[in-house]
Amino acid sequence: MWLFYTDRMNETLLELKNISKRYGKQQALTDVSFAIKKGHIYGFVGENGAGKTTTLRIITGLSKQTSGTVEYSLNGNKKPGCMIEGPVFDGFLNAAENLKLHAMLYGVKDFSNIPQVLERTGLGNVGNKKVRNFSMGMKQRLGIAAAMISNPELLILDEPVNGLDPLGMIAVRKLLSSLNKDDGITILLSSHILSELQELATDYIFISGGKILNCVSAADVLAGGQSLEQYYLGLFSEGQNE
Repeated sequence: MWLFYTDRMNETLLELKNISKRYGKQQALTDVSFAIKKGHIYGFVGENGAGKTTTLRIITGLSKQTSGTVEYSLNGNKKPGCMIEGPVFDGFLNAAENLKLHAMLYGVKDFSNIPQVLERTGLGNVGNKKVRNFSMGMKQRLGIAAAMISNPELLILDEPVNGLDPLGMIAVRKLLSSLNKDDGITILLSSHILSELQELATDYIFISGGKILNCVSAADVLAGGQSLEQYYLGLFSEGQNE
């Protein structure tokens, strides 16, 4: 069930209410609930198989929940921009041509902002270079560019630094921070690289075994000088013992 709102209530852009997902006899998600507030960067943290990608696929409409609701309060009833399970492109086309294809998938008919989006994501000088010749970092930035093509208010990103070297991770981190601070884009991203999330996120959502363990601000996570990794390990251990 999808509900869309035009009024902005308490600056909540997205709220999940008791989302559950079952694949046959397998329970992937159980009563997942959390809210995404405007202007924040949320780190979505959990082990492999915790339910992160399933949750993000439901949020973006790529999968349907068994029960529960996803409620949006986005300007113009827009859907969020998303990059789920890695960007997919036609390697024989250049960056601008690929963005045109993604724009059409989003129902965007005006392609005039493509040069601006490429420039914003550090790809303004790639010209006619085919995507098959891009580095992994360039492909990840193009994936973020594709997610931005509809000028979204909210970005949903699944492992945006996956497979990148340290310099590539830093470049993507700086890009996302700039999109948030300079462009006012709210971001929800999953990542296994906790050190990168600690540098970027303002809030965290922790999930394990398809259930939410905690939703907490970065300030509370890092209180007392502990790291995100230390907090997560403690929280995960508590969850396992319940």
